[in-house]
Amino acid sequence: MLNFKSAKSLGVLEVSKDRGARSIAVWGSAGSGKTMLAINLAFELTRLNQKVLLVDLDLRRPSVASWLGLTDAGPGITAAMRLARANRLEIEEVIRLCAELRFGSSKVDILTGLSSPVRWSEVRIDDLVSLLSAVGPHFDLIVFDLNDELSDKTIVDSELNSREDVTRWIVESVDLLLATFIADPVGINRFLFDLSSTDRNLWPVANRLSTRGLGKSAAKQLRALLSDFTSSSIRAELPSDTASCDATIFNARPLLLESPNSKLTLAIRALAAQILDESTSGLNSEGG
Repeated sequence: MLNFKSAKSLGVLEVSKDRGARSIAVWGSAGSGKTMLAINLAFELTRLNQKVLLVDLDLRRPSVASWLGLTDAGPGITAAMRLARANRLEIEEVIRLCAELRFGSSKVDILTGLSSPVRWSEVRIDDLVSLLSAVGPHFDLIVFDLNDELSDKTIVDSELNSREDVTRWIVESVDLLLATFIADPVGINRFLFDLSSTDRNLWPVANRLSTRGLGKSAAKQLRALLSDFTSSSIRAELPSDTASCDATIFNARPLLLESPNSKLTLAIRALAAQILDESTSGLNSEGG
């Protein structure tokens, strides 16, 4: 369950483990497809009868709202942080601040990101603790879209509050960390650098896998290559599908509505099912 640590010492105060929601963060190098995966994973998990909150916590390049065409999404995370500082943050207020996207009988609640990256200092770790305490009992899963950079993990400061500190706090605290990377030589190299910045367990997700990037038997070559550098096996291989991605952005709709039977949609659907399977069998705060 939720196990988020306070900013006071990165490990003293915790949100109650009795909270209902489990937390998933999508993280990786810039341009690795984090937002695409976070959005579509949230919708696929909702399709599996989960109550899902999608939080845009990319404090450098927030883009969930623009991806989904939410041109009048409201103040989102900024307003939630302001209410938390005033001790006025209740679940009813969070829902009011969320954009709601419905499909069929299901819906995804979306807490949109900063209206401007220069306002990053308004997002503070202790206020996020308050937010997550409020939403935990109401949702089954919380999905975070993160920026890429982390603070230096050797630094422990009671006054932590930079963009990188917030990202590291989420990365180190969520129940499950999905680390995305582009499945080509450059993307793999960046992924290995990303791995060196955190020592927690994670699920690697290879994005834009194609024979053009890695040649014939691309998936097999990718698994063999990464086995030489990390013990974390790839949990999902998302095929390159420019047409479907272009369509979902152009029409501001998730893949399950825009390209319901594409290979990319089905791969993300399989990842969502895998997450739920492992969650019900004992997914823990170390990522499974």
